[in-house]
Amino acid sequence: MSPFWLIGALAAYFLILLGVALHKRRTDTETDYFLGGNTMPAWMLAMAFVATWYGGNSALISVDEANTQGMGSWWVLGGPTVIAVIALFALGPIIRRAGLLSQDGIMTNRYNRTAGTVLSIVTAIYLIVWGASQMVALGLFFMVFFDISFAWGVAIGIVFSLLYAMIGGFRAVVLTETAQFGFFMLGLIVTFVGAVIVSGGPDAIVQTIETKRDAAFLNLWEGFGPNLGYVIAFGLAFTIDPAAWQRIQATKSPREARKVTVHAMVYFIPLYFLVVFAGIASIAAFNEPPDQGIVATLATSHFLPIFGVLVFIGIAAAIMSTICTTLNLSSLYLTELTTKALRTEVGEKQKVWIARAGTLAAAIIGFIVSVQLPSALTLLALASEMLAAGVFFPLVLGFFWRRANSAGAIASIIGGGGFILYGFAIELGVPLPHFWGEGSVTRVLIGLSISFVLYVGVSLATPPEFAKADAFSARGRLRAEQVGSSHARTENVAAASGPARADGTEEFESFGS
Repeated sequence: MSPFWLIGALAAYFLILLGVALHKRRTDTETDYFLGGNTMPAWMLAMAFVATWYGGNSALISVDEANTQGMGSWWVLGGPTVIAVIALFALGPIIRRAGLLSQDGIMTNRYNRTAGTVLSIVTAIYLIVWGASQMVALGLFFMVFFDISFAWGVAIGIVFSLLYAMIGGFRAVVLTETAQFGFFMLGLIVTFVGAVIVSGGPDAIVQTIETKRDAAFLNLWEGFGPNLGYVIAFGLAFTIDPAAWQRIQATKSPREARKVTVHAMVYFIPLYFLVVFAGIASIAAFNEPPDQGIVATLATSHFLPIFGVLVFIGIAAAIMSTICTTLNLSSLYLTELTTKALRTEVGEKQKVWIARAGTLAAAIIGFIVSVQLPSALTLLALASEMLAAGVFFPLVLGFFWRRANSAGAIASIIGGGGFILYGFAIELGVPLPHFWGEGSVTRVLIGLSISFVLYVGVSLATPPEFAKADAFSARGRLRAEQVGSSHARTENVAAASGPARADGTEEFESFGS
């Protein structure tokens, strides 16, 4: 395939997204830059939600894993995603009712400033490493298509993502991700159909499976045990993933927050099975995934140029949408850390410029990490384990356990997250003692256990902070009433027990109790 086709298609794609970012630019305030002013509809936020999570690892790794594991590979990313979205269906209205810009704000209001700062540090690391995993996928993808070095492939993808992320903020991210959703859907459909054709049709695929694989290859549940580590780490991390919470916090109301999760589930289930089917369909064409990956090899060597271009744009869109989101979110937490460190009043315009600097810093650090550890799945697993082990218990249980306090939350984050960082150092080649193997479920289970024991034990061993917990609950209840009242006025609803209650405000009784 001629690189001129790809360069032209990529340039046209980028100009379209850049035009959207400039046309819908609105970054006057921090809320505009990070939440789009809470004006975006649920269906659009859901598409952005899907486009963010459904990045390079889902589109590329899942196809390769399905070629070797069969249906059981669905548990690598599909299973954890569905579990997380179900959890977010329950948590969505509670998250939205908190009415805060970020998880740092939630932790600061529920516990104290130090707890929020520690969470921001762990979350920023998670987001940068998650972004690095997508950069790895994109670098390998571009390396095959453009016949360039891995580092140059990563650099090109970062430049594209950086430009429209820094110009338009969250609003531009969501609008471009909505367009990217359509691009990668088309690319995945072409990949699946092409894999079936290249493999010789359904009969040839079935015959190959019967000859080269056993009956477990088409059994979905066979993959649950081998992929349990991914199910735990990804499932818990995705539940508290800042990108998902950002889209929920950006909704107009708690009812809209729940709608986002419902729409997202409708998209996620067929998408994750689609990539699994594409991997299985390629089994007659590839006995095992080629070094360049199945999708890239199909698009460059087996498809007509027009279909290869469609796959290229679709997959590149999926990866860059995730990179863009990780950069935008990394800058949010880096901005909050910076404004805290300055210890002076920072204006809205200054915060936006700090956010842009944070976006650039996240891109540079992500580039370094991706080049040092060019394994997308390893990076994503490590990032997810750190977020799950460090943040899950103090963040989620803080809404419900009144006895939890700041000391317990801080100890939990440092203990659980620190243990996973220890494992991360080992993955990077630091000769530290350890007894678990690479990719072992033992590491994440130990990290989670440390986090939970410290959270509960330290909270019970130190003085309670009931006043702070009650104030956090009262804040959420007040926000619920304000949002419900505003929503009712917008729809000309007179009775507070009507649609104002339908947004889920009555469910807030469990918040912080």
